[in-house]
Amino acid sequence: MTDLSTQNSAYFHRVALHAIIVLSIGLIAGLMLTFSLLDAVNLWPLPVWEVSIPGSNRGWATAHVGGILNGIMLIALIHLATKLELSEQDFRLSSSSLIITGWANTIFYWAGNLAPNRGLSVDDTLYGSADIWGAIAFLSGGGGMFFTFFVMYLLGRAASRKC
Repeated sequence: MTDLSTQNSAYFHRVALHAIIVLSIGLIAGLMLTFSLLDAVNLWPLPVWEVSIPGSNRGWATAHVGGILNGIMLIALIHLATKLELSEQDFRLSSSSLIITGWANTIFYWAGNLAPNRGLSVDDTLYGSADIWGAIAFLSGGGGMFFTFFVMYLLGRAASRKC
C-alpha cells in the first residue's frame, strides 16, 4: 500500500471493516441457502428444526455469492484507490461511495429475495406483484447503483491520468 495520510488511512480501514461485514452477511446467506434447500435448520449435533425459510433457493444463492463478491469488490477497489494517487477529497468520496454500494447491494439481495417481483421494480413485474420488500430492494439497489458508477468514474479518472 502506498503511504496514506492519517485521514485516508481511517477511510481505508472503515471500508475494509464494512467489506468484512458485507462479506460475512453473504456467508450467512449461504447458511440460509442450506436451510432453505433442506427446509430445516440442521446443525449437527443439535436436533433438526424443520422450518420454512422465506425466499427462494435461487434468491439465497444470489445473496450468498453476491454478498461475498461485494465484500471482495470493496476490498479490491479501496486497495486500488490507494495506488491511484487520488486527492484527499476523491479518496473520501470513493470510500464513502464504496460503503454505500456494499450496503445497498446487500439490502437489495436480501429484500429482493423476499419480494414476489424480485425487487426489480416498485410495481408488479412478470415475476410477481409489488410489495414493501420489492420497493426496499429496488430503491436500495437503484440508489446504490449511482454510487457504484460514481466511484467507478473517480477511479477511472485517476487511472486515466496514469496512462
